[in-house]
Amino acid sequence: MKIQFRLSFFYLFLFIFLAPDPASAVVHPTPDKQSSNLEQVTGFSANSIDDLLNMSAKDLAKKRGKKLKLKERLGLFIIKKEIRRARKKGKSDAEIIQAFNEPRDSGRETISFIFGFLFGLLGILFALLFLKNHARFALYGLLARLVILAFVLFYFFYNR
Repeated sequence: MKIQFRLSFFYLFLFIFLAPDPASAVVHPTPDKQSSNLEQVTGFSANSIDDLLNMSAKDLAKKRGKKLKLKERLGLFIIKKEIRRARKKGKSDAEIIQAFNEPRDSGRETISFIFGFLFGLLGILFALLFLKNHARFALYGLLARLVILAFVLFYFFYNR
């Protein structure tokens, strides 16, 4: 029974960290045409990014015609957070949409995450030296490792 529980814990964390980016469930960027039209970002027409920021998950579900899944709601939350952060930095709406449309190098991000997860501080150092733009994902990998370690320690000490 304990082995099944540990395996299910392992598969849960494996799924969480290897699943695609939750924001991709809401945003479908098309790098071919980079306009400041919000329809390109959300899949439906709206007046501005302000409409997206003021929209709840239920409102988006009504516009789409079907209920949002958990992954899509999480993606909407992440997009709103990124838009607010970009606006604090002083970016215009066109620059924000263009940033969403830029293709990401998810292969290097994944490699950097794995280095941080497996090798800890050495993985972060390696990512800083060779994958400069993606070094923060090595830090995320280290943090994920620490969280899993905390869960495992909690599990073992709690069951004593």
